[in-house]
Amino acid sequence: MTSSLTDTAITDDVLAAAFPEDGSAPDMAVRLRLFRRLHRYYTDYLGAPGDFQRIPRLNTDPEIVRLENAWLRWEDAQVDLTRLPSDAAGFAKWFEELSADHVQPEFCRHLAEDATEAEVALFFLAEELVDSRFDDLVALAQLGSAGTMKLVMAENYWDEMGEGVAERMHTVLFEHSARHMRAVLAARGFDVGDLICAEIYENACLTLMYGVHRELTPRSLGALGLMEHSAPPRFTAMVAGCTRLGVPEDVIEYQRIHIHVDENHGAEWLEQVLTPLAERSPELLREIALGILTRERVANAYYRRVRRQMTALR
Repeated sequence: MTSSLTDTAITDDVLAAAFPEDGSAPDMAVRLRLFRRLHRYYTDYLGAPGDFQRIPRLNTDPEIVRLENAWLRWEDAQVDLTRLPSDAAGFAKWFEELSADHVQPEFCRHLAEDATEAEVALFFLAEELVDSRFDDLVALAQLGSAGTMKLVMAENYWDEMGEGVAERMHTVLFEHSARHMRAVLAARGFDVGDLICAEIYENACLTLMYGVHRELTPRSLGALGLMEHSAPPRFTAMVAGCTRLGVPEDVIEYQRIHIHVDENHGAEWLEQVLTPLAERSPELLREIALGILTRERVANAYYRRVRRQMTALR
């Protein structure tokens, strides 16, 4: 099989290797190639107006459709259906307990107390595939919503926009920090491209797939809600670790502002977006919960792998 992203045909054998239905371990090298191709497709689809000639039409590439369908089937098969909330009345408590278990305490402790500057830099850049597009994900999530629900998401988006100040936009702050982190790794002879793995791309592609496909909006809302609700401890740990290591304050600003911003957004997202939707129908409750549980599984695998990548830098 060629390693070219554009020449690799998405055959039944390739999909079976990446998403085996017999319970065997996936081929992570194949998954990396597939998720890199899928990530490029999504980022092209969300391209800027000036790149209109490169923007693909949605659902017209049969190989991408086959890849997405195989991946969705595989992810759904990983969900322990006994973990789904039994009814909407218990949804908020179920979500809060799951989110509390999802904060990665050992990972956070390592960031805050033990990680080297190179390890912190690697983690920051691993987050780039998601954080650099988070404003687009929030924008997509708002489509079709109304009332208080839309206002909550719009407030979240306004924060992402730096409350109207261009240099305070979160993507701008993130890129400023990313330049510093790339320099840290480069000075130590590390190529970021060599450290990227399938789990990092899968983590990014999941939220992009949920955001791009309108029929997956309930899953997107659930996944984004879990991200917002469980993120503050990791941002707190990053600030502590960066401060310990003497990282410049302007580089830490992106992480620092998200500690309290995401605490507010997480609570509002649960109370004003997820819970009201979960109360509308059992089918909607199920879709939201599937998005949450799938995001949990994918993110847990991502944090485990990134921790190994970080340790390898020592």
